[in-house]
Amino acid sequence: MFVIFKDEVIDSNDIKKIILDNSEFNILEDMSLRSKREDIVAFNMSINIDVLNEMLKDDGYDLEEENKEELLDEYMDLADTLAVELEEYMPERSILKAYAYKYDEVEDCIKLVFTMCHRELGELKLSDIVKRLLSIVG
Repeated sequence: MFVIFKDEVIDSNDIKKIILDNSEFNILEDMSLRSKREDIVAFNMSINIDVLNEMLKDDGYDLEEENKEELLDEYMDLADTLAVELEEYMPERSILKAYAYKYDEVEDCIKLVFTMCHRELGELKLSDIVKRLLSIVG
């Protein structure tokens, strides 16, 4: 889908390629159209628990000792952080938000909503879009 990015038009497929090439995320759905805005790029994404486990082990976590609830919180926080770190690969003057919303036991992954827009649209508007998209997937 083509999205207005200030004075440019970008293709959400280009952003999808950036995400796939520079992270361990899988794109489940392009939600740009479902945002009901022509200036938002949005994806429903997932990241495998095994990837997150390796990162936590590298940070010194003993996964066997962790409480399941605390470990789930760590997974969600780490997934959010990894998604936000993609900002360095995105077009200049972009802002993004990501929110992990679910641990999928069947697929053994964390699912999250990722949104991006031009900085001029603002953080508040982007937060509103994330809430709307979460109500769709959640």
